[in-house]
Amino acid sequence: MLQSATASAPAGVPYRPADAHYLTVTGGLPPMVGCLLTIAGRPPDVAELRDVLAPRIERVTALSRHWPVPFRSAREFEHVGTPQLRHHVREATVHRLADWPGLLERLWVQPLPTDRRPPWDLWLVRSPEDGSRYALLFRVHHALLDGVATTRVVTELLGLRPSNPESPARNTAPRSAAEVSATAATGAAADVLRGYRTPVTWPAPDDRPARAPRFGFARLPLSLLREAGRPAGATVNDVYLAGWAGALRSWQQIRAGSGSVADSRPEDLPVRMPVSTRHLGPPSPVIGNRVISERVVLPCAEPDPGRRLRTVARQTALLRPDHRRIAAQAAYDRLSFPLASWIARRSLRPQRGVMSASNVRMSAGPLSFRDAPVLHAVALGPIAPGHHCYSMFTGYHDTAYLYLAHTDRLPNAERLPALWLRAVHELHEASCR
Repeated sequence: MLQSATASAPAGVPYRPADAHYLTVTGGLPPMVGCLLTIAGRPPDVAELRDVLAPRIERVTALSRHWPVPFRSAREFEHVGTPQLRHHVREATVHRLADWPGLLERLWVQPLPTDRRPPWDLWLVRSPEDGSRYALLFRVHHALLDGVATTRVVTELLGLRPSNPESPARNTAPRSAAEVSATAATGAAADVLRGYRTPVTWPAPDDRPARAPRFGFARLPLSLLREAGRPAGATVNDVYLAGWAGALRSWQQIRAGSGSVADSRPEDLPVRMPVSTRHLGPPSPVIGNRVISERVVLPCAEPDPGRRLRTVARQTALLRPDHRRIAAQAAYDRLSFPLASWIARRSLRPQRGVMSASNVRMSAGPLSFRDAPVLHAVALGPIAPGHHCYSMFTGYHDTAYLYLAHTDRLPNAERLPALWLRAVHELHEASCR
């Protein structure tokens, strides 16, 4: 069943180099992660929603945290008291709930709560044209929560319940970061950095001041991705990435046809892939960022869908072992703060990658909120400074969702979600012949 460690967070929670990085990046909107839910049933009014959440908010202690002011006065998140929900639970009206890109373009740019209030909010979104459903948009500063932690906190805050109990979470790894030697941790960190040796030559990193991102979405039956990956022994995430490689290949060909690039031959493109380490080792408070940053080169130059999938699967297989993730996480946890911060900054530099791609599992079964079914659940993420786009794959019940945030430096990027759908269907057809 869905569980969260939010209620057991200790009084002082140290922040890590990755948390500090997300706190100090500038140039536009604060880096945020979030979750967009569509719920069936009559929408409550905002006062009613606040009353529903009031008994739960004290137990979700991650949402009562803030960083010290000034920032370097301490190295732990401070508990600043129970959030006053009138400042954090807001309401908005849109013309069409199904217009997710338009909804995000309007609400994602709204400022987070300030004045030492915890940096998160929850938007109740209604439409006068559709009184039978509504949306909830949760946003939080990336320094406070990573993507996996966000889904856990949303589940805890809203009291989301599966219609059937889920299978138990997989066992924690037998070896924790505390048991990793300094030599092994340093070696794992160096191994991660070696993946970022090759600079990106095209598209060029975007050094202009950031503008509000644009958004796109797509969805497919999760079973289709499983079937596509089964003959090659590939995971659903491998199929998502291989489909993304196919989408970027088609996008490059579209750009070449419009005269935007001189060479019509598509190029392989690297993506930065955040990899969660939350399930490894002993339980830890659901706060901050428990991720390492890996690099995967998407085989966009490869015309054959099956070979694209196998190329991606070979790369991700090398990144998957728990012992590698534990040792890399130990580097961030146990090396000196300045050295660990340098590693975090190095892997996030736009010269080593201009795109990010990640994935999260929301729930294996359907969820409900106040006994009403959650129709859609999509995880959201930010564009890293200097990067051009961020794509995230969410698995919820029987549906696979693609979320895309992109800058205006990518002409025709609004076509990428449809191109991803086409690439995954092509891969499915090629795999199931």
